[in-house]
Amino acid sequence: MVIGNVIDGSQSAFLSNRGLLDSVLVMNEVVDDLKKRRKSGVIVKFDFEKAYDSVSWEFLFYMMGRLGFCGKWVQWIRGCLESATVSVLVNGSPTKEFKPTRGLRQGDPLAPFLFLIVAQGLVGLVKQATRKNLLSGVKIGDKKVEVNLLQFADDTLFVCESNVQNIMCIKAILRCFELSSGLKVNFHKSKIGAIGVERYEVKMYSEILHCSLMDMLFTYLGLPIGGNPARCAFWEPVLSKIRKKLSVWKGRNLSFAGRVSLIKSVINVVPLFFLSFFKAPSGVCKEIIKLQRKFLWGWGSEGRKIAWTSWENICKAKEEGGLGIRRIDLFNKALLAKWLWRLHSTECGLWKEVLESKYDLRGLSNLQALKRSRLTSRWWIDLCKVGLSDQDDNWFNQNTTWKIGSGEKIKFWEDKWLPIGQLKARYERIYNNSELKDKSIESFGSWNIDRWEWKFSWRREWFEWEKTMVEDFMSLISLVIIQPEKEDVRIWNDPPSYTFSVKSAYNKLVNYRPGGNQCSVLSGV
Repeated sequence: MVIGNVIDGSQSAFLSNRGLLDSVLVMNEVVDDLKKRRKSGVIVKFDFEKAYDSVSWEFLFYMMGRLGFCGKWVQWIRGCLESATVSVLVNGSPTKEFKPTRGLRQGDPLAPFLFLIVAQGLVGLVKQATRKNLLSGVKIGDKKVEVNLLQFADDTLFVCESNVQNIMCIKAILRCFELSSGLKVNFHKSKIGAIGVERYEVKMYSEILHCSLMDMLFTYLGLPIGGNPARCAFWEPVLSKIRKKLSVWKGRNLSFAGRVSLIKSVINVVPLFFLSFFKAPSGVCKEIIKLQRKFLWGWGSEGRKIAWTSWENICKAKEEGGLGIRRIDLFNKALLAKWLWRLHSTECGLWKEVLESKYDLRGLSNLQALKRSRLTSRWWIDLCKVGLSDQDDNWFNQNTTWKIGSGEKIKFWEDKWLPIGQLKARYERIYNNSELKDKSIESFGSWNIDRWEWKFSWRREWFEWEKTMVEDFMSLISLVIIQPEKEDVRIWNDPPSYTFSVKSAYNKLVNYRPGGNQCSVLSGV
């Protein structure tokens, strides 16, 4: 959830399970941008003490009113909270029941949503401080997108420029929030780190906030920030966790079917969080496969066991004679492809604003021509490679379809928006003669009252023998219907839902054949 320049990932996480990775992405790009642009910035990670147990009910009801909840809704929530009774176990025996006057019950389905409403109070304080120029966040990219607060449930992280005023402002904001909401910051568990700032300055900031120093290779929401995912050492925590899981089980006490089930439901799930955000190097994928194979063919048994078939056959679907175990490299690519899909969609958020500020998102349609620079993060380079197969074919684009609206987003020559594929490849001679090459469809025509008319600018006159080809070209594009009131929409080629899913992307990667053309056009009527 984005409010101004503040991201609150927790609500979107509970509703769509995306906010957690969105917050990690923003933090990763902030750290990378500060390092590569040689800018200074301070990162403060705060911990709330017994967050759910200390929420003030009156503040919760006040925030519900500020957010537009009607009086009846507030009364319903008040009734749910005030009707609860609790007792304490003393030496195994419950005491007399009593009614609490603050706090949210752990395990209550309403509790996460109510806590989000309380957290909006901190968001409001930050917005007010920013509006009055009391707090200046870090500005990212060429468009200077400002980031100053990242929130996911009770995980709070401030990002600001390096000066004493910002530190004092953060301390004042937290103190005001403590007094009003009932939440108390545990400064002893809170940490502060900085990039491009002298050590003595960071130590001074830590003394002001009464928190400890933090190394800039830190963990945020379970994922490492500031490291290099291309190195195998970066993935050692994942590999260690898999080995630890395997050491608990004794393969000789499990049937073959039991080992297959554990590989599918546990071993493949352990690295899932890392694989959803980082691209695993080939060495890490080989090590995971090695652990899987060793466990499958006789974990815990004496001596070396025989692999009765290749791992490629094991990873085939059951219908094809395999065991249905996912290939870890293709599964990683399918998980990362979801980021590509979200970037192509109309979804909005601070994470997308940050990427648009740092990179040219139009380059995603033509990954072979991607322009890199010193400021490009490792995550962005890996993401742009996700859409390419080992033969540098753009498998992602070949499995998507443009539903044409206004033509604003679709590149006329480079995108595949017709059944024949790229116009650039099909009509190379016409493309070379065009004066407009890297332009969208809307640049190649205009509206005459209620009729769309194509208009082209050629570098030279056509030869007589070329006119037949030009007529064929014009007759083809004249069938397309442009709708100015609608947006161009990208659709995933997976009937009947035509909705992207990681499972669908994985199946398409498994069955992908280089050189195939699976892209068609869906024109509006």
